Amino acid sequence: MKHLKYFNFVPLLKCAILLFALLASNTILAQDETPADSTKTGFTLGNLKFPNPNSIVSKYTYDQLLDRYIYTEKIGDLNTIYPLVLTREEYQELVLREQMKEYFKSKSDAVNGKNQDQQGNLLPIFYV
Repeated sequence: MKHLKYFNFVPLLKCAILLFALLASNTILAQDETPADSTKTGFTLGNLKFPNPNSIVSKYTYDQLLDRYIYTEKIGDLNTIYPLVLTREEYQELVLREQMKEYFKSKSDAVNGKNQDQQGNLLPIFYV
């Protein structure tokens, strides 16, 4: 029994620690995060959007030095917002969006009978 004097636990202990670390890290990473409280408290005021009054003048100006379009909203000489600087492509996209919005609004008004002048431009309704 000379060769069984003592049993070397060091390699076994290293393997056990490594196995525990791998299993623990996998368990920690696999957990899903859940919100602490999903009940909303308090109240919301909401958002109201009103059109700008006639005293606020909105306009686009072209700056040749910068090669940019600048959108401003002013009351007299006082800016109400920071100027919006647009590239040529951004300006064209914004103008196209505004024109499309105005076009569909005029068609909607014509269908609803709010604009008598535009009703002639509507397609007739055919009944079969």
